[in-house]
Amino acid sequence: MFTNKKQFKTGVYRTKNSISNFRCRLTIRKIHSLIDVPNLEGLDKSLEATDLPENGSYETRIISWQEKIFSQYEKDYYRIKENCKTDHQKKYYQMLKAEPHEPQLLFTYVDEDNYYPDEQNNAPQLQLSKLMQNKTQSLHLMADLGREVLLYTLTWNPEEGIMTVFPDFNNITTNPLYQEMRESNLHMYHYALERYFVEKPHTPIIKNHVGCIGKSNILMSPTMVHKDRFEIPKQLHRNLLILLEIVRATNFDYDGIHIRYRINLPVDIKMANKNSELTGSTHASKQLNGFWHFGHCHELLLNVPITSEAQLSVDVYFEAISIDSWCRERYLGHAHLSIPLRSQINETTINFMQLTNAGSMADRLEVFLVGNRRQVDLPAFYGMTGTTILNRYANESSSSGRLQIQFQAVQQHVPKILNEGYFKTARKSKNITLKELITSYNTARERLEEFVDLQY
Repeated sequence: MFTNKKQFKTGVYRTKNSISNFRCRLTIRKIHSLIDVPNLEGLDKSLEATDLPENGSYETRIISWQEKIFSQYEKDYYRIKENCKTDHQKKYYQMLKAEPHEPQLLFTYVDEDNYYPDEQNNAPQLQLSKLMQNKTQSLHLMADLGREVLLYTLTWNPEEGIMTVFPDFNNITTNPLYQEMRESNLHMYHYALERYFVEKPHTPIIKNHVGCIGKSNILMSPTMVHKDRFEIPKQLHRNLLILLEIVRATNFDYDGIHIRYRINLPVDIKMANKNSELTGSTHASKQLNGFWHFGHCHELLLNVPITSEAQLSVDVYFEAISIDSWCRERYLGHAHLSIPLRSQINETTINFMQLTNAGSMADRLEVFLVGNRRQVDLPAFYGMTGTTILNRYANESSSSGRLQIQFQAVQQHVPKILNEGYFKTARKSKNITLKELITSYNTARERLEEFVDLQY
């Protein structure tokens, strides 16, 4: 029987490094107690006293991610071949057979063990696990204190690069956690989990002997083909990367604002990545000093043909929505931004336009009490479809707010030496495109007609 008086917190960490580089130091220390505790009837049936070795009062282990450390029970169970039926159990049998394992206090349950702790004593971690996706890995750090005791639970989400630690990291000297065990007398265990950083080994600096061995190591080294270095656009095309940032908003009437947006591409403009999103939304923002801050970024990579036509542009439509604590959704207006498909760095502020009923007090009262929602065909409203809209409801437009936006467009062209076909073939001729071939044929035909009357 044990008591837990501290309210544990969950640590959430994001990292871009590989999870295989993760190391942690788990330390447990036993504090002997001289306080005699009476043995209650039936208490010794659930908890058996465990004789610890002389050096078992203090134990420290450096544990890597998904490192398996066997307990005494697992060692006795998996070393019997008849108990190992599954591939997972057979792997443990081979591990115990190949290397000696001396179980002590600390051991681990890895993700393959399918260990499920008591969720009633882990309410904060249970609530957090519901928000995480199913594709997570877990590592449970345990202690054998007469029975299995869960010390820490670590989970890893590889898609988001997020690790959760429950309870959070602590220090054995400043803020250790404790576990009380009731046997013939009362024992207390202090334990801590710390991040362990491996110092990079010092590598001596080797002098550069390019003058002596440069011919063999540099000149004879295989050169990388240009297509293996990075991807380039295909002939007569260019890649255009658009970086859009929704910075902040101002002058709106209601709080709890989020901005929804939709991107319309011109004809013959395709996305280089088919999984790219053309719609999105910012998070909800509360007003601070008259501004609603977003800092929302969107990235879009386009494949644009190189033509001599008029300058094309991408149309972005914005819609401001306010949702309060009672889930009342209020329409606050919409706006339009046209981004030319050329290299640029720009910052602008666009005005939002709101459709309201002309002078209707009932309409404003409805917005305040129950909210409103207007479905507006934004491309048709801004005249991008070439059709007219009939206003059947006597609506009027009014300015409702302003939105600050930053955007940048970066172009990637085919190198000139490739675009003009200067790579020679075996016949020392240029590689020309089909369009260039047809143009050359028409030019030659016109010159021939000047001197010869062609009969068809």
